[in-house]
Amino acid sequence: MRILRLAAHAVMALVLAGGWAFLYWQSGAGNLAAVEQARAALAELRALDARWNDQLVGASARTPGTPAPSAARHRLLFAQLEAHALKLGDLAVAGTLPGLREALEEKARRIERHRAALAALAEAERASPPEPEALARLRAEVGTAFAEAWLASTGPRLALTARALERAFDSALTQAELHRLWLLCYSGFLLAALAFALWSVYDSRRALDRANAQLREANETLEERVRERTRELSEALARLKESETMLVHSEKMASLGQMAAGLVHEVNTPLAYVKASMEAVARRLPELERLAAETEALLRMLAAESADERELAGKFASVNALLAELRGRGMLEELSRQAGDGLFGIGRIVELITTLKNFSRLDRAGFAPTDLHEGLESALRIARHQLKRREVVREFGPIARVTCAPAQINQVFLNLITNAVQATPEEGGRIAIRTSMRDAGHVAVEIADNGRGIAPEVLPRIFEPFFTTKPVGEGTGLGLAISDRIVRAHGGRIEVQSAPGKGTRFTVVLPVAPRAAAAA
Repeated sequence: MRILRLAAHAVMALVLAGGWAFLYWQSGAGNLAAVEQARAALAELRALDARWNDQLVGASARTPGTPAPSAARHRLLFAQLEAHALKLGDLAVAGTLPGLREALEEKARRIERHRAALAALAEAERASPPEPEALARLRAEVGTAFAEAWLASTGPRLALTARALERAFDSALTQAELHRLWLLCYSGFLLAALAFALWSVYDSRRALDRANAQLREANETLEERVRERTRELSEALARLKESETMLVHSEKMASLGQMAAGLVHEVNTPLAYVKASMEAVARRLPELERLAAETEALLRMLAAESADERELAGKFASVNALLAELRGRGMLEELSRQAGDGLFGIGRIVELITTLKNFSRLDRAGFAPTDLHEGLESALRIARHQLKRREVVREFGPIARVTCAPAQINQVFLNLITNAVQATPEEGGRIAIRTSMRDAGHVAVEIADNGRGIAPEVLPRIFEPFFTTKPVGEGTGLGLAISDRIVRAHGGRIEVQSAPGKGTRFTVVLPVAPRAAAAA
C-alpha cells in the first residue's frame, strides 16, 4: 500500500507540474514572434510591389528607374510569409494567402507583358522609315499593358493580409495575457498545496517519532537473553540462506564455464556480418558526400537574391545526374541491405550477451509470472554449442504462465538439457522437449533423450548431493540435486523414467500459482 501511495503522489506531482509547464509555455511569446516574422515578410512584399510600380512608371517615361527584382524574388518572399503564417494556425490569415499568391503572379506576368510591349515599341521606333500605324498600335498596347499592371490587385490583397495579421497579433497578445493570469493563479494554488504537503509531512514525522519512542521503551523491557538468542538465530539463518544461494550460483557458473568456448564462436560469426557491412558502407560514403556538397551548393544558390537562372539550371542538372547515377547503380538499396546485415549481426550479439547475463545473475528478485517457453528457448541458446548436430524436437503445447523465480527455473532447464546432451551421441542424438498442462493447476515440461539411459540401481540416488557417475573432474554431482531443490522450493517435483540403452525422460511438474510459503 505504501508503494501505491508513493506512486499516486508521484503521478499527482507530475500532473501538477505538467499543468504549470503547459500554462508557462502558453503564456510565452511563441505566436507573437511568428506574427512579427510574418509581418516582416509582408513588409518586404509591399516594398517589392512598390519597386514594381516604380519600374512601370520609369519604363513608361523612358527614364531609368529602380532595378527590376529577379523573377523568383516574389515567390521566395511569399514562401517566407506563408511559412510564418502557417505557424500561427490562424484561419483568417491562411485564407488570404491563395488570393495574394494569385495577385502577385498575375502582376508579375503583366509586368513582363509591359516589358515586351516596350521592347517591341522601341524596335519599331528605330525602324527606318517608321510605320505610323504600327507605332500607334504598339503605343496602344504599351498603354494597355501599363494600365493592367498598374491596376493589378496586389495592393488590396497585401492590405487584406496585413489586416488579418494585425487581428492575429491582437488575438495572440490577448491569449498570452490570459494564460499569464491563469499561470499566476495556478502558481498560487501550487504554493498552497506545497505548504499543506510540507505541514502534513511534518505532522506525520512527529507522529512517527512518538511511535518510535514508544516502541523503543517497549523493546527495552524485554529480557536480554531473548534478544541475544533471536539475533543469533537470525544471523545463522541469514548465513545459511546466503550459502545456499551461492552454492546454486556456483553450479550455474560452472555450467556456463563449460560453454564459454562455444559462445566465443557464436559471437564471432555475427561480428563478421557487422565488420563486412561497415566496410562496404565506408566505401560508399565519398559518393554520398559529393551528392551532399552539390545539394548544399544548389541550396545556397536558391537562397541568394540574385541567382543566375542558367547557373541554377546547370546545378539542378548536376544534382539530378548524381541522383540518377546512384539510383541506376542501386547504391541506396545496397546501403540499406548492408545496414540491415550489420543490425542483424548486432542483434545476434545482443541476444547472446543478454542470455548470458540473465543466466549468470544471482536471482533474488522473487517470484513473477513467467512464460516457460521463453526459458526453454533461452536454455537452448546457451547450450547451442554443445548440441552440435543433435536433433532437437520442440513440441510446445498451450500452457499457462507460471509464477516462479525465472532464473532458477531456467537453471533447472539448462541442467537437464546439458545432461541430455552428455548422454546422447553427436551423430544420431535426439532430444525432445514437450510442454503441456498436467491438470488445471500444474504445468509439465518433459526433456527426453535417446541416450544410454540410467541403470536401475543408480536411479534412486541421482538426486543425492555430490553423487555422480561421471569421471573425476567432469562433474560435481550437484546439478540434479540443486535442480530438485529448486523445483521443490516452488512446490513442484521432478519425475524421471529411464531404460538402459533406450534413453531417459525427466518431467518437471510446476504449480501455476505456488504455495504462499514457497513464494515467501
